[in-house]
Amino acid sequence: MKKIIVLLVISLMVQFAIAQVKTNTDKAFSKNGSGTEHKRHHKMGRHDKREIMKQLNLSAEQKAKLKELNGANKEKRQAIMNDSKLTEDQKHEQLKAMHKGEVKNLEAVLTEEQKQQMKELKEKKNVDKKEHKGKKNKKAEDEMKEPENKTGTQNK
Repeated sequence: MKKIIVLLVISLMVQFAIAQVKTNTDKAFSKNGSGTEHKRHHKMGRHDKREIMKQLNLSAEQKAKLKELNGANKEKRQAIMNDSKLTEDQKHEQLKAMHKGEVKNLEAVLTEEQKQQMKELKEKKNVDKKEHKGKKNKKAEDEMKEPENKTGTQNK
């Protein structure tokens, strides 16, 4: 009987320890900008890119060229991310440089009209983001003021 109780206690302690490690790992990811928030941001960005590409009315040749470039870039990106010799800052710098190259390659594939249209679409997207962010900030400020107003009326 004592052995069973001891095993139960040990298994509970192990489970709590694992849960604590997972929680600490999740917090570390959210602090340094990686993890689920980071992934969600990139998925949304990918969706935005797809929408822009649809609106540019790319030819079949342009689509094939971009698909080829994206495949090569994906392999390079994975190689950088999996390189254990690089620090996080070095990885970030290499990915940033790679992104600049991707933009140049994209512009080389597009026609002048498509480049102009893409520029306009990006500007519109940025304006929309700022408006949305402003609304979120206003809502958060309003929510912060509400408890003050409620406590202020209670104290009187």
